[in-house]
Amino acid sequence: MPLDVRAAGALVLLFGLQTSRIRFLRSEHLHQRDEETYLDIGTPALPIPPKLAALLRQLVDDPAQQPRIAGDHPGPGWLFPGLLPGRPAGPSGFSRKLLEHGIDARPARNGALVALVADIPPPILADLLGLHVNTAVRWAGVARRDWTDYLAARAAAAAEDLQAQTRRDLAQRSLASLEEGMPGQVRSVRWTAGQHDEPAGQRGSGHTTA
Repeated sequence: MPLDVRAAGALVLLFGLQTSRIRFLRSEHLHQRDEETYLDIGTPALPIPPKLAALLRQLVDDPAQQPRIAGDHPGPGWLFPGLLPGRPAGPSGFSRKLLEHGIDARPARNGALVALVADIPPPILADLLGLHVNTAVRWAGVARRDWTDYLAARAAAAAEDLQAQTRRDLAQRSLASLEEGMPGQVRSVRWTAGQHDEPAGQRGSGHTTA
């Protein structure tokens, strides 16, 4: 898998970043402090896992990733440069490249944000990812709805199982009470029912004909 796809895919899958924001990341957005790597996309800066930080550093250091505009003048330092010098990767080509390697950006981003808001309060998540707080709150609502629907379905299934078990228990107790109160009649009813179930040719097998 190409380096840029691995790095961009990780940003989508881990942090739910939009591809429109990833395309415009520059080398200056990446910095190191106290042996930790941070990405300046919000306030405070977002801490980056070591393996992803290594991929992003490779993008910064790879000369092929940094085309020059003219002569010795370096480009703007895009982490994901486009085909045109001085420009970032184009929107359609960038998303298509991710998709070609099995990363569908929109559902991947949605899943990442739902997972994040389950662990991080919306206002803090909004600051880290540079989102509007209302956006983070809406995602928190989506996560709660998903869990509410799941729990409601589980509760309904459990209630149905309990009702079925209760009906079986009542039927067994009713039959036991009937046997205790009228044992002879119950046995007679069972014997009669068994006689009705016998094949016609066997009902008179114990009698001789004149």
